Amino acid sequence: MTASTSRAPKAAPPVAPCFSEIDTGAELPPVELCYEQQVIDRYAVASLDMNPVHTNEEWAARAQVFGMPETVVHGMMTMSSLASVVTRSWGPVSANGGSVRFVDATFTKPVRVGETVVSKGVVKKKHYHGDGKNWVEVRVESRDTAGDVIGVANVGYNLPD
Repeated sequence: MTASTSRAPKAAPPVAPCFSEIDTGAELPPVELCYEQQVIDRYAVASLDMNPVHTNEEWAARAQVFGMPETVVHGMMTMSSLASVVTRSWGPVSANGGSVRFVDATFTKPVRVGETVVSKGVVKKKHYHGDGKNWVEVRVESRDTAGDVIGVANVGYNLPD
């Protein structure tokens, strides 16, 4: 006897704009994410980062790391959220050959469990290096519900000609 499984068709990867079609100052759609403990726990397993500051609520209440009696989001999870502004718009690798070149992130405030974070990106600079070598720099900023900046990143992205 064989089991039948139904799979949804794979979605096509996003298409990045061509280098000539993008201007500095162009805004990418914002990304809003909420960080619940179960999501943080799954990230801990996937990343093999089981630090109790992220996963153990009782330990975090006693230790009060960052002056807070609760667990906090992983820094790399925050960085991934920053980069997602670009990857959700254009894909980590786009259907037409665009790709992430680098992510340079700085964390400015720990992200609390249950916090909703909104990240926004703007094309800050175009780098002209010739056919097949042009890329843009997107400045991304994330804010929590209090309006505080929790992280910033520069994301380099190779764009097709």
